[in-house]
Amino acid sequence: MSQTPGWVTMVLMRVDPALWKCIEMQLGLGGGVRGLKRAATPRCRSAAQAKVRWMHGSLSVAAPQSTVTMPALSPTMTEGNLAEWKKKEGDKISPGDILAEVETDKATVAFEATDPGFLAKILIPNGSQKVQVGAPIAVIVDTAAEIATATAPVASAAPSAAAAAAAPTPAPSKPAATAAAGKPKPSVPFSVLAMPALSPTMSEGTIVSWKKNVGDTIKAGDALAEIETDKATVAFEATDDGVLAKILIPAGNNKVTVNTPVAIVVENAAHISQVADYDPSAEATGSGASAASASVSSAPASSTASTSAPAATRDASGRTLASPYAKRLAKESGVDLTQVVGSGPNNRIVAADVRQYSAKPASATAAPAAAATAAAAQPAAPKVASVGAAPSFTDIPVSNIRRVIAQRLTHSKQTIPHYYLTMECNVDKLMAVREQLNSASDGSYKLSVNDFIIKASALALKKVPEVNSEWRETVVRRYHNVDINVAVSAPQGLFTPLVRDADKKGLATLNSDVKELAEKAKAGKISPDDLSPGTFTISNLGMFGVSNFAAVINPPQACILAVGTTEKRVVPNPLFKSGDADSKQSAYTTANIISVTLSCDHRVVDGAVGAQWLQAFKSYLEDPLKLLL
Repeated sequence: MSQTPGWVTMVLMRVDPALWKCIEMQLGLGGGVRGLKRAATPRCRSAAQAKVRWMHGSLSVAAPQSTVTMPALSPTMTEGNLAEWKKKEGDKISPGDILAEVETDKATVAFEATDPGFLAKILIPNGSQKVQVGAPIAVIVDTAAEIATATAPVASAAPSAAAAAAAPTPAPSKPAATAAAGKPKPSVPFSVLAMPALSPTMSEGTIVSWKKNVGDTIKAGDALAEIETDKATVAFEATDDGVLAKILIPAGNNKVTVNTPVAIVVENAAHISQVADYDPSAEATGSGASAASASVSSAPASSTASTSAPAATRDASGRTLASPYAKRLAKESGVDLTQVVGSGPNNRIVAADVRQYSAKPASATAAPAAAATAAAAQPAAPKVASVGAAPSFTDIPVSNIRRVIAQRLTHSKQTIPHYYLTMECNVDKLMAVREQLNSASDGSYKLSVNDFIIKASALALKKVPEVNSEWRETVVRRYHNVDINVAVSAPQGLFTPLVRDADKKGLATLNSDVKELAEKAKAGKISPDDLSPGTFTISNLGMFGVSNFAAVINPPQACILAVGTTEKRVVPNPLFKSGDADSKQSAYTTANIISVTLSCDHRVVDGAVGAQWLQAFKSYLEDPLKLLL
């Protein structure tokens, strides 16, 4: 390897001593200019390559800059929304400073700077959505004087020469094709609101109603719409101020996929007319899909180059370039990847491209599309058989909540080996304690039998922790906290709101928590957080007069307790002594008996363990004073 000439060293030390120190530390003295490529620190390598170019014995010095790309802020993140820049162009940056807030597939996360410098250019503005991981979003320079000379990174050439040669020559564009691509982007600032993921398992939702109309002023925190998820009907709140300019998805539309554009917001009412004809979904699925999804495409040349045909997603051998997840998603959705335009690095097809292609209708004729839109705007009504038809019936549309309940319970019965244990408990003492506590409450609470059942179950789970577990294929996870889901029937379906740390709460607190959750569930105002999975579930049908039943396990939990009604029964009198002629006690007496059935996952809880749990539960229920210990 050639040695660094002495005059090169002098120039480097004079131009930028810090850079020379960096090179010296990474390469050692005498490493040679070609050794700059070995620099381990990206910042050092980027600066060195930008400042030093050794060409035919001459040295050229250029302004250093580094490109900031969209980071992968979660293991599953492939794209993100740039919610807000916390720094503006020209601001000084230090390591650890928050550059921007990025909305990932899981949460909104602060994106921190790793190197010092000055923010020279912001390439992706606030509100930009679906920015691919690795796409350039900003340019940073070393000094304030270099801001003026900073340039946006040049987009990499898309297909190779061989691929370009192999690809057929595109036909001249037609006016019809141009029209199908949609209107150009509005010149005014705007943001597109997408269908949010309002629960961890939500993949699609139904817009029940819009709470704001076009032209309404929006404040952060305002409820824009009510969305029916797979768990509940939840308010979709605005995160920024603005004016609602256009509603893209009308109320009543079913199965709107997460991240589908649903509305457009502008900064002031004067801009509404300029976005009235803009349709972001048409742009994403039209011939300009690559230009719309590209992270940086300000020059006309780059936007023209990105309107490539689907053939551009192939390499020289004709193999389709697509990520593994995109291939799997295409196979599941029945999508032909040869017809999809890629928006990833080197025009590679990513999952977002497959989803966009799947959302595009098979025929693009205007009349059927308009008819379909008008039909979708009307909520599906029950279909009643015609008069005189046999048999007579009514078809009730299946809601998202009902569909998810069906899927989860079917999965539970098909994959979990259920078995059932039933036991009867004498609750005479419990009824007496309950009456005594309620009479002394002064109306501040009214305890139910279910409150005692929740408390007894929680303490039994602490005593027999094997039941407070779940099956996870390679391990059995045993929980140290006791969080109990309580089944609640509501008009929308079955809900299981969560009572956290039930073992640590008193009866009055449990009563208040359950009552509040039940009211929210029946009113359709329960939040996804209230429906989080716990470690155990209780289903009580006693208030309906059901003597006993066996419940379906709520996965991933290992057990569920089914509680029947309290019945007066004739039972042997424990005070009666057989053979005592002077005894005034009858041989039989009446007692309040309640029947409970424990459904167990045999992979986690063996029969003997389930029986031990029921014994512990029975001891607490039949002697309620133990609940105070």
